[in-house]
Amino acid sequence: MKVISAFLAAFLGMGALLAVPARGDDQIKRDAQGVPVQGEVRFDAAAAPGLEVKRIKSGHVLVRPVINGHDAGWFIFDTGAGICCISTPEVQGLELTPAGSIRATGVGGSKEAKLYTAKALVLGPATFEDHPLMEVDLAFLEPLVGEKICGVIGYGVLSKCVGEIDLAVPAVALHDPAAYSLKTGAWIPADVGDRVPVVAGAFEGHPARFRLDLGANGSVTFHKPAVDKYAMLDGREVTDCKMGGVGGFVAGKRGKVSSLQLGGVTFSNVEADFALEAKGSFADDQKDANIGTDILKKFIIITDYPHGQIALAAKPGAALDTANAPAAVEPSSATPK
Repeated sequence: MKVISAFLAAFLGMGALLAVPARGDDQIKRDAQGVPVQGEVRFDAAAAPGLEVKRIKSGHVLVRPVINGHDAGWFIFDTGAGICCISTPEVQGLELTPAGSIRATGVGGSKEAKLYTAKALVLGPATFEDHPLMEVDLAFLEPLVGEKICGVIGYGVLSKCVGEIDLAVPAVALHDPAAYSLKTGAWIPADVGDRVPVVAGAFEGHPARFRLDLGANGSVTFHKPAVDKYAMLDGREVTDCKMGGVGGFVAGKRGKVSSLQLGGVTFSNVEADFALEAKGSFADDQKDANIGTDILKKFIIITDYPHGQIALAAKPGAALDTANAPAAVEPSSATPK
C-alpha cells in the first residue's frame, strides 16, 4: 500500500499549470494560464446531485463522466488537479478537439502536455460545454490499483460547481452554486488562484497556508521553503523518502509533526513528509504544505470555488490514524456535533 500511495500521490497530487501561453491554434480563446476558456455549465434540476462513485484500494474516489456522448470510464476526483485530465489511451475514442499544449508543473518540475476540448462533459446533474482536458498517460496505474483509470476530474469541474465530498462513505455530489445552501459546517475563505484550493491552518504553533489535495495520499507534505523557514528537521526523528511525479523526483525526509490544525480540529502526532529540494510544486513559498487524504477523510468537504470559499465539517469522533498511536482530535466550539 505504501508503494501504491507514493505513486498516486506523486502523479495525481500537486497538479498545477505554469502561467505561460499554450502552443496551438491562435483562434482558441485562452485564460491567463494558457488553458482554453471553458464554456457554460448547465444544471438539470430534475437530476440527483449525487454521482456514481467508487473507492479504490489507494483510498482515492472515482467518478464516471460522459464525454461527447461516450461513457468515458472511471476518473479520479481530485482537488489537487489544476485541470481535468484524460489518459492517453482514451483520447481517440472520445471525439476530442486538439487545442495545442501547455506546460504542467508537478512535484519534480514541469513538462509539456497536449490539450483537448470536449464539446460536452456530463457529470451527474451538470453539463460542461467546451470543457478543456490535458492528456496524461495513466495506464501504469491499473496494475497498482486494480482499476483502469481513464482520467482525472479537477479544477474545470470544481470551478463551476459546489462540490460535496465525503471520502469515507464515499460520496460526491455536485450542486448549482447559484442555488446552494450550506447545511453543515461554516464557510472559510479559500484561495483558488493557482487552481488548487488553499486555506488557513497551523502546525506546531505556526500559522500556515495549506493546499487541499484529494489526489495525494498521506497526511501532510511540507514545501522546502517552509522546511527551511521553520528549521523543521532540527532535532526531529526522520527517515529518508522520495517523492516523484511530473518532472522527476524530489528527495525528502519522513517524520511527524506534533500538532496540525485544520477546519477547527487539532490533530496530534501527524505523519509528515518534508521536501529537501526546491523543485516544482515543493518550491512554492506562498504555501506551506499539502494536505492529503489521511486528514481530509476526517471531514465532509464542501467546495465553492465560484465564491472563493470552502467548508470543512469535522466528522463526530474522527481521529487520525498514525503508524504508532492514535492521534488526539480536539474539536473547536465551531465544529459541528
